[in-house]
Formats: sequence, structure tokens, C-alpha cells
Amino acid sequence: MKLLIAGYNLDSSLIDSLKLSNASPEVISAAYARISRSSKSVNLLREEALNEVEKARKSNENIIFEMGHASVAEHAVFNLDLIDISRLLTETVQRSRLASFTEKSQRYVTFGRDFVVPEELIKKPKLKKAYKDIMKQLFGLYEDSFKALCEHYEKHRPELKPRARESLAKEDARYILPLATKTQMGMTINARSLENLLRRLAHSPLCEAHELKELIFNAVKPITPSLIRHVEPDGYAGQINLDSVGFCDFLQQELPWLAEIDLANKACTISASPNADDKVLAALIYSQGELSWHENLDTVSRLPKMAKEQLWQQVFKGMRAWHKVPRAFEAAEFEFELSMSESCWAQFKRHRQCTLLKKGGYPGLSIIPPVIKEIGHLKDWEQAIKRCTLLADSMPDSLQYLREYLKLNTTPCKIYAKMNLREIYHFVRLRSDEHAQWEIRSVSDAICKKVKLEAPQASRLLCGKSDFKQIY
Repeated sequence: MKLLIAGYNLDSSLIDSLKLSNASPEVISAAYARISRSSKSVNLLREEALNEVEKARKSNENIIFEMGHASVAEHAVFNLDLIDISRLLTETVQRSRLASFTEKSQRYVTFGRDFVVPEELIKKPKLKKAYKDIMKQLFGLYEDSFKALCEHYEKHRPELKPRARESLAKEDARYILPLATKTQMGMTINARSLENLLRRLAHSPLCEAHELKELIFNAVKPITPSLIRHVEPDGYAGQINLDSVGFCDFLQQELPWLAEIDLANKACTISASPNADDKVLAALIYSQGELSWHENLDTVSRLPKMAKEQLWQQVFKGMRAWHKVPRAFEAAEFEFELSMSESCWAQFKRHRQCTLLKKGGYPGLSIIPPVIKEIGHLKDWEQAIKRCTLLADSMPDSLQYLREYLKLNTTPCKIYAKMNLREIYHFVRLRSDEHAQWEIRSVSDAICKKVKLEAPQASRLLCGKSDFKQIY
């Protein structure tokens, strides 16, 4: 056996100092693409690709775009700094599943009065002024609330260190911040996923998205011209236009629907795998026997309760809080409809291996931290929220998509989430921990409670990291 390090991430300033024409991740992609069809050692394939970059690029284009083996592009990886983009645009960027993101946290960082002013408002001076005025008001409330919260926690939580008190104050004060707030992130993404991201940005109606698309494309194209091609809108959106089929009026709620939105119920079960415990046990045993899936499941379901208990004890024996449950736990799936704020969604969306569909737009409703009332700022917040709603409603039809910038972290949303039990274990370990933010912890606890009803045996160690020792 032998292992060679083919490459690793370097800061771009170091790569530039090399001044090498073959300093491109394309050569890795080209070399690895030939592994399946060549008897040569992979290190020799890499050497050949390095010595013949143009030939490697032609090989990439043929294999990826003509033969359709797009996975070859995944061997080229980029680290990108995204600076001063809106929190709104992070929604589009962070939909990429096969990528890594680290974003400036509103929970730990004090934000200044930095917000995106949409380019679309340049020719709308009155609207632009009203937009900037409300943004200044929101950031002013954020600053005042942060200061008041620090004083509140100093009085009521004297046992906390100053830094811990400030973190609590920030995570509550941030609820008044708009999605127009500027942020930054580091992103690690392969060329295949990056091409998908660029196409998604191109389909967005936001000028900000188009600007980011051009910046990324112009930066990476010279480095890897053979790996990224389809980045422009091509007529395919994968969406439904309800107006075109006459269903829009039918789906619009005419009744006083605001009263029916239950934001207190954080998790509603849509469906769960029948006999989830037996299904996970059957999946654990499946590869060890000769029975078909259905025969195996039927056999497991007929086992005595005591025999099943012995099997479960084996499954969980020696588990620690940092262990992942076996992949067989993915056999049990759950669908939920979740209620949360935009602030909570900013955290929840990071669990990209789930199937997540977001539904927003509940004017007149807010999820405001209870402590805001305790410090006497509730009325000011409610007035600002109402003002944002009125400004959003005043947007002309052609710019209705800009109202998304005026959403606040307090704005509620509904989420369809399809999660397998293995992913739920990962989610709950992190989000039901004592250090988790209060709202996402309430969502996680609600999910945990629902799962334990459906799969009491398979979820017996489902809990936050901080509770693991006590439960185990």
C-alpha cells in the first residue's frame, strides 16, 4: 500500500508567487479521470497532466461535457471569500449541498450599520430613501437593544462572564436585523457544484445575485477554463407558474388565515416510516444474511420483544456523544412541517443533507424573543416591523422580489423537512445541546419528541450532547 498527497489548499497569494502556467486544479481532474481507463500509476498520470496542461484541458472538456462524466469536475476545489453580500443572498448560495460554508455569525459578532441597497432602486429615489431610512432605524434598534440586553443580563445573570452575556445579548438583538444586512463567508466548493451555483445565481431576479455570479465566474474561469461551461439561464427553472394554469386564486386563502398559523407548535409530523424501529433493525441485519429485504423485515418484526431488546443493546453499546449512528438508521424517514423565524432558519438551513423547502411571507406576524418585552423595547420593535411591512407592500409589481430584503430575522417561516433518522441524530446532538441558541433548540427538542413517539427504540439515545451522559 502507498499513499501520496496529490495536492492541498494553498492561499492564492502563494500560488500566484509561483508564476506557474500549470498551477491549476484542472490537472488533478484530468489525471483522476484517466484512472479508470489507464494501467499507469496515478502519480504518473498526474505528472503527464502537469506537463501537458492544454491536453489535460481538452481531455476534461471531452470527458465532462461530451461523455457526461461530470463527477470528474469534483476533483477541482475552490476556496472563495464572499464579502459584503446580503444575508438574503446567502439563502441562494448555501443551497449547495456538496460545499462547505463558514459565515460571519450574528450570534457572536456585533454588526455595524452595513446593509445592501439594491441596485434596482437607483432609478427609484423616493423608494430608495425610504428603504435606507428604515434600514437605519432597524440598525439603531439593534444597537439600543444590544446595549439594554447587556445591562439586563448583567443584572439577572451575574454568574455569566462578560463575553457570555454579550453573546446572549447579540443572539436576541439580532432578531430585529433585516435580511439586507451585509455579511461575509468562506466557501469551499468543487467545480461541479460551483457550476450549478453560478447557474442558480443567474436565474435569480436579484441584481446582487447577478453581480456575484459575474465576480465568481470571472475569477475561476481563467484558472479552470475546461471545468465550468453551463452558467447562463437556459430556459429551465423547474418551477410552477400558478397564474398560467389558473390555480393562483384557488390556492390563495380568503379566510382570516393569520389566526390559523400556529407558530408555537414548532414541529408537526407529516409522515414517519411505519414500524421504524423494526425497519432500522432489519437494515442493520440485512447485509449479514441471505434473506431478501421483505423477508428480513418480516423476520425481524416477528422476533420476541426480549430478543429485539438484546439487539438494540448491541447497537448502542459503547456509543459516545461524538459517534455517528450506523448508516442503517437512514432507512427510517420522517417528514415534518416546522415553524421558525428567519433567524432560526439561518441556522437550520446548514443541515443541507435533509430535504428542505421553505415557505415564507406572513405579514403581521413575528417571532420576537420574550426578553425584548422585559427590557421595554417591544413597542419600538413592533412599530419598526409594521413600517417594514408597509414599505414592502408599496414596492411596484416589477420589484416585488425586493421585499425579501425587508424581511427581518423576526419574520416567521414554515419549513418542509424530510430527514432520515441518522441525520436527525446529527441534528439533535448539535441543536438540543445546552449551548445551542434558544429557538433552534426548541425546534430540535420538538423534533426529538416526535421521533421518540414513532421510533422509541431506535431513538433511545437521541438527545443533545450535553444530555448524553445522563441519558446513557
